[in-house]
Amino acid sequence: MKDKKNMLDERQEQIMLQIEHVGCWIAYWGLLISILVQEIVYHGDFRYVLGEWIVFLALCVYVLVGCIRNGLWDRHIKPTMKNNAIASLIAAGVIFLFTFIMVSRNFPGKPVGAAAAGLFAAVVVFVLCLIALTMAKRATEKKQAQLEAESEEEDEE
Repeated sequence: MKDKKNMLDERQEQIMLQIEHVGCWIAYWGLLISILVQEIVYHGDFRYVLGEWIVFLALCVYVLVGCIRNGLWDRHIKPTMKNNAIASLIAAGVIFLFTFIMVSRNFPGKPVGAAAAGLFAAVVVFVLCLIALTMAKRATEKKQAQLEAESEEEDEE
């Protein structure tokens, strides 16, 4: 493929990156909401959302690997245990509600059972999410240290 010349100046390039950034996050959250709504509407029949799940997970993996490779975490949030616990609680809350709704639809007269299933799923998601975020935090910090060491070596030369 031909190497194409960038026709944008620095200001335009920054605007383009911001547009792409917002578009990426609209796609991310839109896919997640679409998947959850379809799961509820179709009573958890996975085949209806398989394509969306594949795209969603590919986007998640791409962003995660790209950020860790470059030693990046977030523009506004520091990778602390407190922030990881808060993010895990949010994920657990979403899963609790989702599971509660799904089980309530399948067993309408059993709200206590639906709550118990939701609580179990929420606890599992909280633990797994906290572990995953902690591992990503450590990998990011390791890469940041490596990049800083390389930068210092270049400065000394």
